[in-house]
Amino acid sequence: MRPVLEVENLTFSFEQDQPCLRGISFQVFDGECLGIVGGNGAGKSTLLWWLLGLLKAGGSVRLFGERIGKKALARVGMVFQNPEDQLFMPALLDDVALPLVNRGMPLGEARAIGLEKLELMGLRHLANRPATRLSIGERKRASIAAALATAPELLMLDEPTAELDGRSVRELTNVLVQLNITRIVTSHHLDFLRNISSRALVLCEGRIVADGPMALILQDRALIRAANLE
Repeated sequence: MRPVLEVENLTFSFEQDQPCLRGISFQVFDGECLGIVGGNGAGKSTLLWWLLGLLKAGGSVRLFGERIGKKALARVGMVFQNPEDQLFMPALLDDVALPLVNRGMPLGEARAIGLEKLELMGLRHLANRPATRLSIGERKRASIAAALATAPELLMLDEPTAELDGRSVRELTNVLVQLNITRIVTSHHLDFLRNISSRALVLCEGRIVADGPMALILQDRALIRAANLE
């Protein structure tokens, strides 16, 4: 199985004496769903931002066998923690079509694909509404639709269950388990990750403290407590 993502000795600090990531090394393989878990401040979001090329750090990262650059990043979809970062157009369909329009696709074709992705998320009937008139759960799923519009080979989601109630978490879970692409999901919602991920990477204070099968890691109560997950 080929690695989609290869990270080696990644180190990053916002301030020189306060490192956020400390010697991070791991791989993600084709078709895998990796759950990155850790308490607040563990470095989960910082790690995703670096993988998107939004931060500069020490170490090396290869996406699809290449160094991070426009070509490799064009094959990645991202769902940010706050839907407002992706949904701001007058109508939801415009939000989902926008990534394709930005790549030069004709508007009509982009909107047709946008409708397909909204249908996949169970949101087609809301295509003409602005995101401000949707529930937080609907906005989360709409953000996924926008990320999927470009047919990414790797989908990264940062804390997708933040602010969601139980029903919305179940709806999101049903969506994610059906996606047939490689996924990286950061969260401290362990029950959610148990249902979508087969492997867990546990971060604590910017370090990987465990990497292995999700079921086994969730059985290690001492590890869970040490990583500030309960």
